[in-house]
Amino acid sequence: MTVRAMFVSFGCLLAASAGAAPPSKNDYASGMSVRANYSQPMVETVLPDDVYRAVTRADLGDLRVFNADGMPVPHAFCAGLSSTTAEVTERSLPVFVLRGRDPVYTDNSRVAVETPSGTRVNVEESLAAQPEVVSGLIHIIDAREAPRLRAIRFDWRSPDGASEVKVRIEASEDLDRWQTIVPASTLLLAQQGDQELRRERIELLNRDYKYLRVQRVDSGPPLILNSVTAEQVGAAEEIEPLWFNALHMASKEADVLYFDSEHLAPVTYARVRLAQQNSTVSVSLQSRPDEESPWRSRWTGESYVIVSDTVRRESPPAQFPATTDRYWRLQILKDPQVYQDSTLELGYRPAKLRFVTQGPGPFTVAFGSRRAEPAQPAACDGLLANISGADRERMIEQGFVDPVVQLGGADALKPVPKKTPAKVVVLWVVLVVGVALLVGMALSLLKRVRHPTN
Repeated sequence: MTVRAMFVSFGCLLAASAGAAPPSKNDYASGMSVRANYSQPMVETVLPDDVYRAVTRADLGDLRVFNADGMPVPHAFCAGLSSTTAEVTERSLPVFVLRGRDPVYTDNSRVAVETPSGTRVNVEESLAAQPEVVSGLIHIIDAREAPRLRAIRFDWRSPDGASEVKVRIEASEDLDRWQTIVPASTLLLAQQGDQELRRERIELLNRDYKYLRVQRVDSGPPLILNSVTAEQVGAAEEIEPLWFNALHMASKEADVLYFDSEHLAPVTYARVRLAQQNSTVSVSLQSRPDEESPWRSRWTGESYVIVSDTVRRESPPAQFPATTDRYWRLQILKDPQVYQDSTLELGYRPAKLRFVTQGPGPFTVAFGSRRAEPAQPAACDGLLANISGADRERMIEQGFVDPVVQLGGADALKPVPKKTPAKVVVLWVVLVVGVALLVGMALSLLKRVRHPTN
């Protein structure tokens, strides 16, 4: 074998060793099927609590999605929603027509009087009287039954057939004092054949109003309003976090309670459950990711439970930045013996898993592994990123997970024994062979120098 052929052979071996085998379902301890119609390019589902109990990485790197052929497909994680989407509704509002002032003309004359004490009188006359443009009819809208207005829409027409008019909108709490909220806005209605151009909606500051006054502010006649429709935005409701009980651990300290969350979840809430009613206690809550790391403070405050007649009151949950720490310490700042039976509840909002329906279904979410290479999920909107956000949302179908089943089982959670990577072995072999060849060439050259040919 020539030197060149030897290096080519080792190069091929090196390239072969660099490629790792693709992950399989059995590399993961557990899995669950995703039920969906699979009629869209992507499916999205909320991760259940079982996932956060089984994963070994806080970044969910030991989770993958496989199609029916056992091949992994691209996936991404999106943050869980903290509140529901505000619902937008429409409501017809009562409209009252009031007759306002007729156009008032002023001559713009100015009068001043000068007296012995120093006051001066001057009279100046303008060349032409200027009218103050005030619409003869005013429309009052009763908005008391429509809280949280964000816009109003007019079904209108102008007696002179104008296609474009300007209006002013004012607000009042008592029909006496008015405040301008829209100084001037345009309503437009134009038709050409079968085509129509409309501007009949005016946005308002999103808040409660009692009365609205609409008045035309250009030189045209008063508008005729057939109806007024309000757009209301309902208050968004907070989504209750997912709660679980942390495992109570043994403690040698009278004023400290220790807990194991047994989760790698993004915890943002905590509740101290006091066993004794009508009690209150000051506590400090800390956490850490493992048993060797220092404790970090998460919250300090008061926890209480009060029962009065049939009403039970408990302190609101503590809230802090999300942490995936597993171990928790609750330090009782006073009367520690009374609260040794207290429990700790932790709350979080699970992430949403989104994946591409690449290949045949059904698809399986596999999770929990210490042997598989960490996955590299895309950002939330990183799948089909070149498509517009609105179109991408229409390509997402809601999926639902089935109960968890065993895949690789406990073996998948055992760390793989460390061994020298094949790539490193091949590099060392190539290095040794290369050095040997260089030594051989040097010896051959030295031999020629000592015994030159005639």
